[in-house]
Amino acid sequence: MESGTNNKKLKVVWLCHFANQEIKDYFNTPGVHTFAPWISNLIGLFKSQSTIELHIVAPNIFNYTNSNFTKNDIHYHFYSLRFFLFPQKVNTLFRLIFGSNYHYIGSKISKIILKINPDIIHLHGAENPYYSSGIIPLLKKYPILLTIQGYVRNSSTNNRKEKKRIEMEDLIMKQIYHFGTRTKEMSEIALSMNSKANLHFHNYTVTIPDMIKDGRPSSYDIVFFARVCKDKGIEDLLQALSLVKKEKADISLHIIGPVSESYKQHLKSMIKLLAIETNVVWVGFLDDQQDIYKHAVNAEICVLPTHHDIIPGTIVESMYMKLPVIAYAVGGIPELNNTEERIILVEKNNIPQLAEKIILLLNNPDLRKALSESSFQYAPALIGINNIVPDILKAYGLILGKDLQ
Repeated sequence: MESGTNNKKLKVVWLCHFANQEIKDYFNTPGVHTFAPWISNLIGLFKSQSTIELHIVAPNIFNYTNSNFTKNDIHYHFYSLRFFLFPQKVNTLFRLIFGSNYHYIGSKISKIILKINPDIIHLHGAENPYYSSGIIPLLKKYPILLTIQGYVRNSSTNNRKEKKRIEMEDLIMKQIYHFGTRTKEMSEIALSMNSKANLHFHNYTVTIPDMIKDGRPSSYDIVFFARVCKDKGIEDLLQALSLVKKEKADISLHIIGPVSESYKQHLKSMIKLLAIETNVVWVGFLDDQQDIYKHAVNAEICVLPTHHDIIPGTIVESMYMKLPVIAYAVGGIPELNNTEERIILVEKNNIPQLAEKIILLLNNPDLRKALSESSFQYAPALIGINNIVPDILKAYGLILGKDLQ
């Protein structure tokens, strides 16, 4: 295997995607939306880590140029998503029609990583080909840790783009043998896809809310804060809301999160048909996580009937805010109730039961208090923020046969 062994520090490449305020400021692109906050939070934890030389390779969604710089001892390598010198609109069309195999992007990424010549590559998520494809040419050249972010195979979307993402996820997972996982369900899926998988437990952290609900009066009933799409259960929630309205006419739901204009119009039509127009408030996308929490904490409860997930950040963040949660019993979510009830679980796609649990929780302040206290006490242990860096370094060490602790 090729590796950079001249440095005393371990040379590590993270292959991922993200956008945060620090990088937006660097590129002077305030209009770009932040995303993948778990990566930004992880970068923050590693800024003070003196044992590794960290290189982050990521797509440049800020100004679509190739850009390399070092900030706070982290080496950033942003690559352009453009093909040749075409304008961005032409490039987008080119990618859709001719670039779906991602050979061009994959080759570009692998050249960057070969130049860095790391000791180990840490791929964050296999499901996004516009960066994960870069690992394909390097599978036999470097030790690799793949941390699962989620499984796109569980998506209900069935278009060409999603099929390509699933194909890339399959291709990568069947050829990598070290996986970062954080729930039992996630580990079982990894093993079912690759019987030779070696599992390394480590968590991602969340942005900790600055406020908690403790004693704070509620100004509305339900908050939904997540990416607004069918898979996150927004349509299920709207249908449940129409049932709840029969018993509680003034029921209120605030929706926070990014949504495409076409899908928003679809939801507005649905809301009109369900006769809940006066019960739904569109808050929209809030770029700062703390701004999301400031609005969400004023709700009575959080409802996230996601169709598939690991353990969503929305739920963990709600736990930190003492905001009671109702969710579908899918993915790793039921594991939150392993020792005691911390959130209300509902059978997936059971709209009447979802409505029933919403009414139950809204009408029962003692239950809300019990759930919020239990989840609030459990949240720090669930994330284990002090263990995240040691767990990742332990995984690197086991893969490389070194003691990095």
